[in-house]
Amino acid sequence: MRQVLTLPTDLLTVLNKYSDWVSQNPPDVNLPNWRTKGKFKKENRSEYAASIECLKSGKVQDHDGFPPDSYGYDLNEPTLKRTLQEEGHRFSPEEKQWIQKYIEKSQDLDDTLGAYIGYKFCALKMYYPKDGYIAWHTNWNVPGFNCLFTWNPTGEGYWRHLDSTNEKPGSLQADPDTKLVHMDDPVGWHSKLGYYGKKEEHNKIMWHAAFGGPRITLGWVVYDENIWEDIIEELTSEEKALGHSASFVSPETHPNHSNR
Repeated sequence: MRQVLTLPTDLLTVLNKYSDWVSQNPPDVNLPNWRTKGKFKKENRSEYAASIECLKSGKVQDHDGFPPDSYGYDLNEPTLKRTLQEEGHRFSPEEKQWIQKYIEKSQDLDDTLGAYIGYKFCALKMYYPKDGYIAWHTNWNVPGFNCLFTWNPTGEGYWRHLDSTNEKPGSLQADPDTKLVHMDDPVGWHSKLGYYGKKEEHNKIMWHAAFGGPRITLGWVVYDENIWEDIIEELTSEEKALGHSASFVSPETHPNHSNR
């Protein structure tokens, strides 16, 4: 997983415009009747979703690629429109107006940010409130190159994944005790770039989870490697200009986090 901590200034202008608006109009306040999964949240153990214990409790062979649980608000246009169509009866007129505003902001972000990186299809726009999370999963049902942008105003949140680089054929999951990579969120926006492999790609499987909030994550899945290389070139331009290089984070021991 490649991490980019210094993003181009003009890109940050676009991202900050979105995070400023969403943070001032949080969906957990404006949409009281929105249904979130949040099984672990309801059990008062949100952070368990990103723990090694939770990861080990799952049946790897039965995993379908989707996250088994999450606590957050998907602000992507297709999800918002589908929710209005299928569950509109649950929302007040004011809530419906807010959903429409979130749709408009989603469209605007697709147009501006999509044009910037040269790829308009955004797969994810997730807002995580306090104690928000997404539980361990792989996305091996939709393999591809992934470009993530994450915003955190306080740095109180994190991302975790298992490094499968050296896994042997037939492996479906790297050893959580030795291959855990824990990445605390920096304050503000940063990016993560990586490939999420198919179930058969033993050394490219990306088990991952995240915890914390308020927090925003935007995700693009890219299938064309040439487009992907162009995106990397664009997103790392500022760090290169400063003489820095985007970092690759390797497995290491995190005594303060490893057993969460």
